[in-house]
Amino acid sequence: MKILIGVCGIGKGHCIREYEISKELIKRGHEVRILTYNEGVNFFENTGIKTYNVYVPIILFKNEKIDIVDCFKRNFLKFIPGIIKDKKIFNLLIKDNFIPDVCVSDYEPVTARISYKLKIPLINIDQHSKFMYMKEESINGYSCTEEKRRLKLFFPKSDKKYVVSFYELPKSILPKNVEIVYPIIRNDLKKIQKNVKNEKTIVVYLSKYINIPIKQKMEDLIKVFNQFPKYKFIVFSTEYYNKQYRNKNNVEFRKNDRKEFVKELKEAFCVISTAGHTLISEALYCNIPIFVVPLPTFDQNYCGQFINENKIGYSSDEITYYNLSKFLKNIEIYKENIKKCNKLVKKTDSLNYLVDKIEEYDKNKQKCYIDDEKINVEYKKKQ
Repeated sequence: MKILIGVCGIGKGHCIREYEISKELIKRGHEVRILTYNEGVNFFENTGIKTYNVYVPIILFKNEKIDIVDCFKRNFLKFIPGIIKDKKIFNLLIKDNFIPDVCVSDYEPVTARISYKLKIPLINIDQHSKFMYMKEESINGYSCTEEKRRLKLFFPKSDKKYVVSFYELPKSILPKNVEIVYPIIRNDLKKIQKNVKNEKTIVVYLSKYINIPIKQKMEDLIKVFNQFPKYKFIVFSTEYYNKQYRNKNNVEFRKNDRKEFVKELKEAFCVISTAGHTLISEALYCNIPIFVVPLPTFDQNYCGQFINENKIGYSSDEITYYNLSKFLKNIEIYKENIKKCNKLVKKTDSLNYLVDKIEEYDKNKQKCYIDDEKINVEYKKKQ
């Protein structure tokens, strides 16, 4: 089979998930091509999988409506060249005789458009699709409605949606062609042995949303961390490491290195991070409590709310001496709650399951598109 996989290039979680799927597909003898952008380009070019750098407009919302001014500023000079660029990539695929049997999209819209154009099955594998079927609520000023509108705009139809999630959703709100699956946990994390350390190590990883970091400056975070001399804070950040941030007392800076990160994560007392779905999933898999600082998206703020409500960690828009003290004192309670929480998705081998499902598709199969617009109307009637 020939499989075209589109990967959102904002944040590494999408890349990590689809790389694992791509590796397994290639291992089984299939041909894979990647469409991605931003951070995703460097990530996949380093894997050796043939990758195309596509154009995807950045669309942000304000008061649940598209922020026209921001959209214009971000995309005005890039839009026409970007459309031409995407068309050239499509022509390159055709010229190279790569007509996909199935398209897979992880929140990347160009792959979806190719699927519609060629009338090829589209499978969504991501953590965002679930928002299409959730109540339209607002958390800390970020609305699920924004996610719904973006999903409708980018992916109006799909054959199947596999929603990767560490938390459950009621099956009653999901259409038959939408399924919740356990997050893909990489083998490096599964295989590494946990050692007992004398010191209490806290792993810190703070990502960005597009180019938007958390509100607090690193200098202020260091001051907070220095107030906990009994703990060692390991900050994984190539950016700050390259800025020659000095290790100060109990704070150590390291480059982003997966091997080192996994080793420290497995042995960590706890984790401090932005509320990205992938790292939360990995921490929970290891039964490690996490203090999250959500970035300005509904997805991250929902994850933060879920963590607080189920008492499996702590979420706040800033890190202070007071709330970090509270978090550290309750680590053992959080660990027990992670084990007992019935709202967490049960652990399964999602990687092989998803690849098995992709292999069921070929270009001769009849399409069975989900029309999300109709489903959403019916869902509102039920409410």
